Amino acid sequence: MFCYTRNFEDVILQRVFADVEEGHYIDVGASAPVNDSNTFALYQKGWYGVAIEPLPYYRQAWQHARPKDLFLQAAAGSEVGQLTLQVYDHVRQISSGCPETVAHWSRHGENPTQSLDVPVVILNQVIAEHWADKPLHLICIDVEGMEHEVLKGLDLSRHRPWVVVVEATLPGCDVPSHQVWEPYLLGSGYLMVYFDGANRFYLANEHRNLLGRFALPPNVWDGIVMAKQMELQLQVDQLKSQVAHLQRQLEQVPK
Repeated sequence: MFCYTRNFEDVILQRVFADVEEGHYIDVGASAPVNDSNTFALYQKGWYGVAIEPLPYYRQAWQHARPKDLFLQAAAGSEVGQLTLQVYDHVRQISSGCPETVAHWSRHGENPTQSLDVPVVILNQVIAEHWADKPLHLICIDVEGMEHEVLKGLDLSRHRPWVVVVEATLPGCDVPSHQVWEPYLLGSGYLMVYFDGANRFYLANEHRNLLGRFALPPNVWDGIVMAKQMELQLQVDQLKSQVAHLQRQLEQVPK
């Protein structure tokens, strides 16, 4: 299976959903559509869903790379409104509307380069408007400190994604940050089934038949092919072909 993520999140998800040919996801804090995307490998398999991302820079890239997905340029939170997003143009993936996260990065010498006012949607609303007639297999949440606010906007008594993946450490380090929001998931009938050092994976009780697929970390039996490695190999093959062509042309030059 192809892997597009740095931490093999998509390998775990492809393994878990190996039997689901056309599934559906909501990717919150979706960032780029391909590189380091938890859901792109599933998209290639035939899945599609909703990408929620407040930064405008990614809209065109999503529309080009993943036309089946619905891209919502917004932040997700606990109530509809507006949010001031602090943007770090040199490392856009750490942009956040969470004051604690901004303070955290300031202590580590990183300061935002600009502020953007962005709309806020709630997951209940997104599901009702765009996904009410489809099963929901996966929700990924990567929102740089705003995880609790996002989960407040999701009624898990009504909406039952099979798997919920949440970034669970303080931005840029391995310090756990799940203590505030995890009780909501556990109290809503979800099991914490896997931790990869950055993300915690939760499985709905009604799908605990999939529990064994989380038992092992990504390994040789998953048949992992790194997408970046494949891209480099294609470039090498193209260069070899060009070199061979040039050699044939040289051989035909009169001596």
